Amino acid sequence: MFTQAPSVRLCSVLVAIGMAVGSAGCGQNQSPTRPAQLSGAEAHGAQVLASTNSADAPDGPELAAVRQATARFHDVTVAYGAGYTTEDEPCVASPMGAMGVHAPNFALLGDPALDAARPELLLYAPASNGGLKLVGVEYFRAVLLRNLVTGAVGPRFESEKWDPAQYELLTPQPELLGQGFHLTPPPAPGVPWHWSLHVWIWAHNPSGMFAEWNPSISCG
Repeated sequence: MFTQAPSVRLCSVLVAIGMAVGSAGCGQNQSPTRPAQLSGAEAHGAQVLASTNSADAPDGPELAAVRQATARFHDVTVAYGAGYTTEDEPCVASPMGAMGVHAPNFALLGDPALDAARPELLLYAPASNGGLKLVGVEYFRAVLLRNLVTGAVGPRFESEKWDPAQYELLTPQPELLGQGFHLTPPPAPGVPWHWSLHVWIWAHNPSGMFAEWNPSISCG
């Protein structure tokens, strides 16, 4: 998950994939193109509500393919050139570990297809030289709901989970790399409920390859 409210660009993405985004879901920030200065650790309390992820997984050919597809993004400037950005993204940490700095790709966020070779977000950790080091990837799919009374389809930005008697879930739990995604409530104003899957392909995670938090990553 990324933790900043949507930029104008992200709002356009949400509209493009059929989301009824109101003014509460769209900020006034301009689309970022350059890396932001890291501001240190920021507590993050998003709760994982559903997951079928295993605690660990063998490093098979599928994960090797993800590594091959993302190896070039160790160079952050290459990631920026491919459409990823860390602008205004803090380094996210919790008592369970860290996620690091999220680098979303807004074009991929707007594509409902899931492709292991094209993650919607890259995960970076602060490096000792003051730069960023690639530690993992994150796959993302926004939750879409249909109002059973009005028929309107859109995302949900409220922190409370929806009532299934009032809303139909149109985006059931996705799977990728043999893993079920986590159902995650809004981590920040303007970010909708979404399905996410973290994969720590470039850093060891004692909690498991597909755990949300990595205790071996630090924002300090």
